[in-house]
Amino acid sequence: MISRLIKHRYEVLERLGEGTFFQVFKARDRTTGRIVVVKALQPLFARDADFCSALRTASSITGLNHPNVAALYEVLEDDGAPMLVAEFVRGMNLKERIRRLAPFSLAVAVDFAIAIAEALQAAHHAGVVHGDLRPQNVVISPEGAVKVTDFGMAQALAASRQASASNLARAVYYQAPEVAEGRPASIPSDLYALGAMLYEMLTGSAPFPGETPSAVEQKRQNEPTPSPRHLNPGVPRSVEGIVLKALQKRPEQRYRSAADLLNDLKSVRDALRFGKSLSWTPADNEPVTVAPKPTPAAVEAPAAAPPPTKESVAVRRAAPQEPEAPVEGAARMSATRASDDRISPFLKIALATVIVIILGTVLVGVSFWMATFKPPEEQKFPNLVGMKIEDARAAAEKANVRLMEHEEFNEEREPGVIYRADWEPGRPIRPGRSVNVWISKGSRMVWVPKVLQMPGQEAEAKLKEAGLTLGAVDRRYDDKVPYDYVIVQNPRAGKRVRRGEPVNLILSDGVKPQEDLPPDPDQSQNNSDPGGGGAAPPDPEDTQPRNYNLNVRVRGTGQGQRQVRIELEDALGKRTLIDERHNEGDLISQKVEVYGGRVIVRVYYDDNPTPVLEETKIIPRGRP
Repeated sequence: MISRLIKHRYEVLERLGEGTFFQVFKARDRTTGRIVVVKALQPLFARDADFCSALRTASSITGLNHPNVAALYEVLEDDGAPMLVAEFVRGMNLKERIRRLAPFSLAVAVDFAIAIAEALQAAHHAGVVHGDLRPQNVVISPEGAVKVTDFGMAQALAASRQASASNLARAVYYQAPEVAEGRPASIPSDLYALGAMLYEMLTGSAPFPGETPSAVEQKRQNEPTPSPRHLNPGVPRSVEGIVLKALQKRPEQRYRSAADLLNDLKSVRDALRFGKSLSWTPADNEPVTVAPKPTPAAVEAPAAAPPPTKESVAVRRAAPQEPEAPVEGAARMSATRASDDRISPFLKIALATVIVIILGTVLVGVSFWMATFKPPEEQKFPNLVGMKIEDARAAAEKANVRLMEHEEFNEEREPGVIYRADWEPGRPIRPGRSVNVWISKGSRMVWVPKVLQMPGQEAEAKLKEAGLTLGAVDRRYDDKVPYDYVIVQNPRAGKRVRRGEPVNLILSDGVKPQEDLPPDPDQSQNNSDPGGGGAAPPDPEDTQPRNYNLNVRVRGTGQGQRQVRIELEDALGKRTLIDERHNEGDLISQKVEVYGGRVIVRVYYDDNPTPVLEETKIIPRGRP
């Protein structure tokens, strides 16, 4: 599959992984130059006619466009089976992030939930229901951008019993009760899934955990909706209410739309930013049913009471007791009046005077504050497009606006220049608001500069300046090129390649020393063993150290940091040079003393016993 050209357009670059339904590849669109994800069906589901037929209808959502939605570009046909081409999203899925970091801080969990709710709002407005929303389908970039993926899978899962059963083990924790009973996915079921994800971000656990789907379903049917405060007492009352309302078992008791849920989540975010109270709950705005008082007839002839339960006993203990008879109530009122009469009238007047003074002071202070207080004035949002990111940060700080920065390749703007913002220039903006901006990483393709006849360090700096990286570095003797200058570069100068492409160099070791010339054959015969059967004596130069420049670049697979172990084998045996963590793309350079004329270098990643790189180098004799 690697290097394959799909439909004469998509060039497959590398394999990203595979899941239950798809094999996922990174590819380049030769028409637009952008990097995409190609999802090819696993053979088992490529033969499922119902699943494939329903998946083809996913092409109807290719027009869904939102910053928090991973776009689906098109649905292709490959050997009779559909193949999806979607936006390439770099980052870690929310499930893995929860596994590593949960419980999240309140601000982070609410920000992620707002981004997901905004994606759902856009999709629902376009008539699209996700139907399979779960943390595995939400990707968080290293910059904090949120993308919801796999819109359009719900119809395919519903059409195939085999696909639905394969997906159940991961989706059951986030399925609404009505979907588990066989009803189609809907807007309320998407909001239920978001409530379950918010619960998991705040607590590190699903609302109804279980080892099997049937165990989860049994808990969901028979147990009350759990509160996140049971596992995380730091969850405020408002967020608890939002989660519980989203997780109601009946659809009509949940939020009516993603917009309603967004309003409550944004209220929490504003309260966190400006120090407002979080003691409210969505239930405060709902009508409360008050039980009617018993009629006199019911009091005179009460019905036979059912056996008391634990709940009824607790309620009776907590409830205030009513007076048992009017006479007793009158006696209590008389006792209260007698108690009031024992207080000195002068003390009553003094207390009343103090209270009046306090209230008057408060009223005057509030009036003065209201007369002098001016809310922060809204400012017109500056035009950041075309600005260097440093200048844009200064302009945003002046307007008291926070920038959410995203870096992407752009053919029209220089690196470090903003080419898009999600707030229109000149439009009023409230202080403290966040605005998404997209920063150009430059063109995907760059020209290879000429670094021949340049010192090695200068050549590396020039390659980095051009947007390229230094690849393998070898050395050889050259009578015309000075020591440590570039003899050969590959790719050649003037070639247009992808940004970040490694350029391999060969550096000069200067003039070859006389002792390194091949020996005279006649002299070799004279020095050989007269007996003809013995081995040649050991070369005394093998006991002298030789210089070897080790250059290894850590390969990138999107996994972040990794443990790198570099092992070297020479005439003295094996030894470990490096065993430490490095970022992907790091260049490990080290000058090493080796013995003998041959060196074997092996590179291992993490705990993998198989080296990812093993190469043999011939080391000429040189300066020790």
